Amino acid sequence: MSTSSTSSNRRSGIFRKVSGSLGGIGTDTAASNEAAKEKDSTGKESKDKDMNANTAPTKIFKDLREQIRKGTDGAHTSALSAIVDVIRHKDAIDDRALALEHGITFISRLPEGSALGTTLQNKTVELFYNDLSHPQSTNIGPSYAWRSADGGNNNVSIPDMGRAGTPYARSVQQTHPLPKHELPDAGLVFDALLKRDGFVKHPAGLSSLMFSFAALVIHSVFRTSHTNVNVNDTSSYVDLSPLYGHGQDEQDRVRRKEGYGLLHPDVFAEDRLLLLPPAVCALLVLFSRNHNYIARKIFDINERGTYKDPTTLSKDALLAQDEELFQTAKLVNCGWFGSVVFSDYFSSILGLVRDGSSWSLNPFTEIRAEDHSIVERGQGNVCSVEFNCLYRWHATTSREDEKWVDRVFEQVFDGKKPEDITPGDFKARICAAGAKLQAMQPDITHWTFGDLKRQEDGTFADADLASILHNATEHPAAAFRARGTPASMRLHEMMGIEQNRRWGVCSLNDFRKYLGLKPYATFREWNPDPEIADAAERLYGDINHLELYVGLQAEETKPVVEGAGLCPGYTISRAILSDAIALTRGDRHFTHDYTPFNLTSWGFADCQRDPKAYGFGSTLGRLFLRTLPNNFTENSAYAFFPLMTPSAMKGHLSKMHLLDSYDLSRPGQLPRVQTVQDYTQIAEIMKNPVFVAPYAARAAKVIKGKGFFLAESEKEQRAIYGPLFESHLDKVGTYFRDTTRKLINSNSFTLVGGKTCVVDIVRDVLKVVPVYWAAEIAGIELTTKENPHGDFTPSALYSMLSEIYSFIFLETEKSKIMTLQHKVQAHVDILLQHINAHLGLGSRISVVETVTSIFKNKKPNDQHELVKRLRDMGRSSDIANIILAIMVGSTVELSLGLVNMINLFVGSQSAQSIQSVGATGDLKGYALEAQRIDPPIRGVYRTVSQDVTVGDVSYKKDARLFLDVGTANLNSGIFSDPTKVDPGRHPKEGYLHPDGCFKYLGEPFSVMVMSEVLRATFGYKNITRAPGQSGSLKRFKDEHRQDLRFAYLDDGKFASAWPTTMAVQYEA
Repeated sequence: MSTSSTSSNRRSGIFRKVSGSLGGIGTDTAASNEAAKEKDSTGKESKDKDMNANTAPTKIFKDLREQIRKGTDGAHTSALSAIVDVIRHKDAIDDRALALEHGITFISRLPEGSALGTTLQNKTVELFYNDLSHPQSTNIGPSYAWRSADGGNNNVSIPDMGRAGTPYARSVQQTHPLPKHELPDAGLVFDALLKRDGFVKHPAGLSSLMFSFAALVIHSVFRTSHTNVNVNDTSSYVDLSPLYGHGQDEQDRVRRKEGYGLLHPDVFAEDRLLLLPPAVCALLVLFSRNHNYIARKIFDINERGTYKDPTTLSKDALLAQDEELFQTAKLVNCGWFGSVVFSDYFSSILGLVRDGSSWSLNPFTEIRAEDHSIVERGQGNVCSVEFNCLYRWHATTSREDEKWVDRVFEQVFDGKKPEDITPGDFKARICAAGAKLQAMQPDITHWTFGDLKRQEDGTFADADLASILHNATEHPAAAFRARGTPASMRLHEMMGIEQNRRWGVCSLNDFRKYLGLKPYATFREWNPDPEIADAAERLYGDINHLELYVGLQAEETKPVVEGAGLCPGYTISRAILSDAIALTRGDRHFTHDYTPFNLTSWGFADCQRDPKAYGFGSTLGRLFLRTLPNNFTENSAYAFFPLMTPSAMKGHLSKMHLLDSYDLSRPGQLPRVQTVQDYTQIAEIMKNPVFVAPYAARAAKVIKGKGFFLAESEKEQRAIYGPLFESHLDKVGTYFRDTTRKLINSNSFTLVGGKTCVVDIVRDVLKVVPVYWAAEIAGIELTTKENPHGDFTPSALYSMLSEIYSFIFLETEKSKIMTLQHKVQAHVDILLQHINAHLGLGSRISVVETVTSIFKNKKPNDQHELVKRLRDMGRSSDIANIILAIMVGSTVELSLGLVNMINLFVGSQSAQSIQSVGATGDLKGYALEAQRIDPPIRGVYRTVSQDVTVGDVSYKKDARLFLDVGTANLNSGIFSDPTKVDPGRHPKEGYLHPDGCFKYLGEPFSVMVMSEVLRATFGYKNITRAPGQSGSLKRFKDEHRQDLRFAYLDDGKFASAWPTTMAVQYEA
């Protein structure tokens, strides 16, 4: 921290001012007379003194009374209503209530030059002026949207504020003299007050990893120059400078510059971290990986349509594209870093994690003062020397990290004891060690730490990184306290003390006064431990002479209470909160320029802190599971509470009755997924029961009992869908064809001239047409224009079913599995309630009867007409789950298949023949080709239950396989000219269908539905895409989701399996 640019004193609110000025209007006359008499009794001098002050308000009162007496033309009920709205919603005024217009009218009708008119006019001008930022908050263009390598330009008016290579600030005026020659020897101070006299475990259960992350934060904003100690060589912003570098040269070293905006594999820029315990570097490597994940995703989504294959670009165009992708990914990654600070880090500092709270401070948003002026933000920050000495947290070093530091110390200093080394020796040896390191590993891509070795592709092994993080999570940190700093840190602390003296840093009491805290009167008040207090008093003599560096570290620590988790000295615990707000609220890139435009819509959504995320809003858990997915389980305490030891979290989770929700065991290593693309291999594996699908285990977590046949054996599935659908396919086809036409007609709008109609074929038709059918099956009433009081809107039911399907059948992003499971459990419960209500308590219904009755146009009534003819299928207790399975299996995947089919054919060479054949002929061949060429799901997963050989390939027990059915169905050895649409292909048995509606509900059902929706859609004259982006299906390849052929952005701008929009047009 931190000194940010100062703002002017805030004025009181405009309404309060005006009401204060007019406060005497309603006062009692007698009281006024008494006040007048009291003024007279004070004598003429006093009366004259107050005359000028009282004249103006008196005139205002007279003017207002006179205006009210005269009346105001146009003073209607609407004016009163507008005034009430302003009072009730001062931060979100309804301008359609016309309060402004009524106010201007009132002012305009006051006598010219009246005191009241002048006052109100001034307040109005003040209000309008305060609406806007003065000076401007930011400027337009990449140089302002992107973070500069050295942190410059953060404040657009003072570009050097917080720039790397500029001086530290001074926050506090020194008022008590601390002459260096009168201060105790720094080594003596360390030995008396700071040197560790034994390990004391952190009282709140913080892990060693907590302080590894703290080291990243600290090294992001403090890097004292070796050549000029008054200069901070890094920026004063939380910009991940240890990863990206503190200047352009360092930043260029970590970049690949190949057109994708990527960093070299597992690299970082800060060499100082190589001398710290390895967990610090391991954490930073994860942020390095996260950058590359983000850059690739931004390139794949290509939100603005400007990114191109780098191999097609000129050198200049390639570098320009690389720069934009790199800078955008950096903004998003820094957003991630900030979100970790205000989720996991703050939660641990404030002890909120112990209560299961996901609350956090939000310093980034716009805040309006009562006078509507804007509370300053994004105006820059400069780290100060006072806060440089605040973050000397060596006392928290764990036992294991202490041993690690001792080993490094022995290697650097040839086994000498810390007390035998002078500061000059220390500087010389550390500089020599750094030079030796650079000489041995000059290329940043070869840096290593913690005895790790890089793999052939330049990355570290996931298991090695995970082991470091697991260990650091298990190792308890030490407590903040006097006499808690390891002996090996003696020289480091001595040099810190001496440096603060050369800077002229204030005393502890000066600093406390600056923060608004009560200064200490005695050493015993500062630290009640008599041994510590007496030693400090003998060293310093006067409490006001206790220097800040030592006073902070040896102060009495805060106890473990609600709202306290870090438990440092009292002064530190208060100061770090102020610093965190200054560092972040003062950063323009976390405030004014923290926008979806600068970060892209997906990037902006991706880096937000999510209070509803698993682990009480954990962001580190998301980072761990994204970058090391095979080394943490989806509910691992090691992932979601890594800044607390598992043993500590066990007690807290137990008190919250959440122990069963988290896995407290040390995570193992999952095998990597093997991808199978060979057609013959996939065909054989899908028939072999040794290869187990994961769906039954997932379904069992949210659906109790039998009947959810989608997750059961293929034999069981055939036993359900055979009698259910095969004898009613024509009626099924008719229903989907008619409903498609109805939805197109009801959701179309006409362009000017009335000759062309447009409809969002994805959002309003193809996504929901299967939902209408599923709702009929379940007896659920949809909310429509005709039926405004239904159970669910079609889109809401689609959303519920899509989340159920995603949880059971798709590979959801690992960090979201548990949150999704809880949502899906709620969806399942409510849908089963509706299904059972339709069936009637104790009723035994034939599903075939239900389906048949629907196509006979029977509607449910109080007697449950759909269930009158009960037929015992032998599974009466499973009926509700069977219907739920039909709903899930017949909707969202099928709708995605419909979307892909229409997208494939509309405006294609096949369109004319489809329209021609569709009039009377069979379109099933087109439906099959659409499913083969552009399937809704790319492939499926299997786990090997025992060692097995398929053909000439052997698979080991527990191996995980991904069967790439999409690629297999484009095998030219099976399908001639495989990318060509050929509705007459034979044999039909050649089509491979992954797990999904073609398998669960049968190929005849799925093909019938798709062909009839195709017929209905192409029955409209000259149907084609809407112009421009409106007519394109906005999808992208997601290399991190093998099961999906394409991904989409949902309404929240997160990657999703489900499409959102595409418009078509046709002749009216």
